[in-house]
Amino acid sequence: MANATIRVQFGNADGDTAGHLSAEVDTRPTGLNAGKTAFAPGETAFILVYTSDNVSITDTICSAGSLSAAGTAVVNVTEELMFEDSDTAALGKPVHAGPTAATWYGRNLGTLTLQADKITVKSAVKGVGVAKVSYDVLAKVYALTSPATLNGETDFSILALIKGAAA
Repeated sequence: MANATIRVQFGNADGDTAGHLSAEVDTRPTGLNAGKTAFAPGETAFILVYTSDNVSITDTICSAGSLSAAGTAVVNVTEELMFEDSDTAALGKPVHAGPTAATWYGRNLGTLTLQADKITVKSAVKGVGVAKVSYDVLAKVYALTSPATLNGETDFSILALIKGAAA
């Protein structure tokens, strides 16, 4: 049998307290995990947490082992922005620096301008287009250290929960 889950966010409909919070295992070849995506029991896996300026981390919890803050890292992100008959598109993470010049695939919608929320990008003209952009993101680094065994098992998963609040 298969299961599916979905998160539905409830809050201020006006977006006054909107913010960004996301996390991922550091899979960069030159990153803190040296490109690793699977870990042996007893190892430490480094997690990158991205927040907008108005979000603060309020709690970190893991199902086993320990989860602790381990500094910050600047991560370069390259992604494609989709302009769907619009002059705005959303980046996947809040920008720390950039974005650099865009490479347009096909139709060129002109110069891109980062908006105050540091996620929305506005093109010079409305249209349908795809732009490849690169930018830097400031990540909070967390170290998830696993035990050598869990209930006698050496093949297991650990759930890390990172909570945040928008101001």
